[in-house]
Amino acid sequence: MSGPTTLGVAAAYDLWASDYDGFDNPMVFAAGHALSQASLSLTQKTCLEFGCGTGRNLAALAAGGAAKLIGFDLSGAMLAEARKRDTSWTLFEADMSVAIPLPDQSADFILFSLTLEHVAELEPPLREARRLLRAGGTIKIIEIHPFVSMQGISAHFKAKDGIEVTMPAFAHPFQDWLAAFTEAGLRLDGLKEWRARDLGPDAPPKILRRGLDWPWVVDWTLSPA
Repeated sequence: MSGPTTLGVAAAYDLWASDYDGFDNPMVFAAGHALSQASLSLTQKTCLEFGCGTGRNLAALAAGGAAKLIGFDLSGAMLAEARKRDTSWTLFEADMSVAIPLPDQSADFILFSLTLEHVAELEPPLREARRLLRAGGTIKIIEIHPFVSMQGISAHFKAKDGIEVTMPAFAHPFQDWLAAFTEAGLRLDGLKEWRARDLGPDAPPKILRRGLDWPWVVDWTLSPA
């Protein structure tokens, strides 16, 4: 078997798409658990996800009462999986590092989940999210914990041929997040660090392999400054 191979973000997720939701991924579990525990008021709200992937988070937001779901992703194959979940969602292919083809104030709630590790500069997508957020709206960011990313740990998977696939990822320390929030015109309303011990009795065994205090994801809640 040959060694790991690195693909571009879109190509990697295109390859991963058909197996993504069935993959035993502790980071995905942690992010999903964090979202499930969020106190969100979504009834009759429009929700937008940057990097929506297979639509698993959009489905959770729909179950929470959201009236309209919008999502975009860089991977066409991931979007194809999302379209299988619900044909009423507005889904399109786009790069979060550039201008998003949506009008100002398009959404009441905006979600980033395990996507911003793939961008070198945090400010451009956060500034776009601020533009797209309606007055009184909320942005939630659930991402790989900085303590983890700073150790060189990032998204990866094994392809069907057994080869490990990696993709571009960027470690963002806490100071970079805070500076980007300020530059994007966002106010920090909440912060939670989800450790293994916080992830409930249904957490897969992999969650515990690094110990109960291992910080899997960081959960930010933001609003317009």
